[in-house]
Amino acid sequence: MAEERDVYRNGLLVLLSQIADAEVIGIAVDREELARQSALLRPDVLVAGASLVVPDGFPPVSRLPGGDPVGTPGCGPGGSIMVAECDTDELLRAALAAGAHSYLPLSAPREDFGAALRAVAAGGAFLPADVTRRLFGNFHLVPRRADEPVELRLLSKRERQVLLLIGGGSNNREIARNLMLSEATVKSHVSRILAKLKLRDRVHVAQLVWQLGLDAPHPLPQR
Repeated sequence: MAEERDVYRNGLLVLLSQIADAEVIGIAVDREELARQSALLRPDVLVAGASLVVPDGFPPVSRLPGGDPVGTPGCGPGGSIMVAECDTDELLRAALAAGAHSYLPLSAPREDFGAALRAVAAGGAFLPADVTRRLFGNFHLVPRRADEPVELRLLSKRERQVLLLIGGGSNNREIARNLMLSEATVKSHVSRILAKLKLRDRVHVAQLVWQLGLDAPHPLPQR
């Protein structure tokens, strides 16, 4: 865990200590110590405050299990979580640009921190649902592509629809209602999308939609 400010560091330490199966094995107060401790201790997950990540990203000499730099896509077990005390679009974009596997506002529920730790430790990624929906509601911040992305050519028309709805933050039930499909059919579409695009989970699907600058529709309101 790394955070340079005492108040936020202590609060984050208390929060992490309350999560079952989570153990803080090292604490860093600056980027140099973050790099040194992560290389020495090789944590399953590196949790860092935004002040130590922005604007230079995670220290490139930091290492996780397998000897890969922190934030390297597909680095295997483990990864990085950026925690932001002020939840802004700028910090969210900075987290993604820095290669973070998860972005969490400090005000996020403890359940989100637990879910993020488990997902990232398993080699996946995690974004809170409200953050995902906000991310894909701000498409004026994302460059448009005039040509059809090659990734979309791998998908059927229905799979493209499901892809965009995932990008908009819809869960399987919302996608099923929107497209008038059964949840089982939606799950099959999601599985095929992950396999065809070689993506690990829904968060990576959402990140791809954002990176491609695609219009992601919002889910229909609950009835």
